[in-house]
Amino acid sequence: MFERPEERMRQTLEGRALDGLSLLPRDFKPGRTERETYFNVFISRNGQASKEPVLQGLYFMGRGEYIKAWVEFRYEPRYRFPDGKEGDLEEEGLTRALFALLGELIPPGGSMMAIYGAEPHHIAADTDKGLKRGFPPMITPMGYYLWLNGFRWFKDWYFPEGWLEGSMKLQATRPLDEKVRAAREAGAAEELKSFLAAYEGKEAGALEWEALERARAILSALAADNIS
Repeated sequence: MFERPEERMRQTLEGRALDGLSLLPRDFKPGRTERETYFNVFISRNGQASKEPVLQGLYFMGRGEYIKAWVEFRYEPRYRFPDGKEGDLEEEGLTRALFALLGELIPPGGSMMAIYGAEPHHIAADTDKGLKRGFPPMITPMGYYLWLNGFRWFKDWYFPEGWLEGSMKLQATRPLDEKVRAAREAGAAEELKSFLAAYEGKEAGALEWEALERARAILSALAADNIS
């Protein structure tokens, strides 16, 4: 009997700390196969669970060596507790840590797919705007967190190719090995340099300015890795 996807999610996420908060994966429902599960992830503080989930999605745990795990999710950073306390994980600087915990479910070759279309929070709305303006995916708000957590190949599902693909989402995949990682990073560096050059000497709005800063940060980190 193989481990079920909801069991793996519980083992990976249940009770994991997030700066005074903890994660509560709940509401598992069977997907299209026995290796898939729909899920909600709530946060808890002092024994209270948030009124709404901060993550909702579908997790596929993979099959064998060649069919890798993936997770598709909707992220809502704002949370409320029954006692009236509320907050915003993005404003509190916790999105990267949350994506890292969720990303522990994903091995090399696996993917995370972050839904961004028609979502109310600015992290999704700004990702949508950036992709529509042709920004490299890794310097949109959601793409940047995926990059920081080790994902190196991106695909924008801005127009799903069939009825099963669902919402608009940004897919990011972990490199299978160091050779693939190096190749992806070299390609990303060239793409980011071109992006920076295109804006040289031009005025940039807030959305562009933030993307330019992310591009410089990624290039700086890649350069440091090559030196060390």
